[in-house]
Amino acid sequence: MSTTGRYYVRDRQSGRLFCVEPINRRDQKLDDLNWTNGGIDTVRGGAVREEDSIITAKNGFRAITYLPPGTSPDGYIEMLVKGSPSATQG
Repeated sequence: MSTTGRYYVRDRQSGRLFCVEPINRRDQKLDDLNWTNGGIDTVRGGAVREEDSIITAKNGFRAITYLPPGTSPDGYIEMLVKGSPSATQG
């Protein structure tokens, strides 16, 4: 995994490659702690801003999906690979 949180998953049976990017605004605070230097101003890695995402139709990605907070990307990919009908809805 990179400092942005981006990683790739390849299904061994089908050879399909999935790219996962956590999307987050960089100006969100990490937590409620305020440091003596004025506080935490930016998130330090772990996510990319939506406008910096490589996952775009222009870059050849198809079936781009945004998952709700708390949803496991790996679990979602597993459902896609198994062909679960619920994975393709909504």
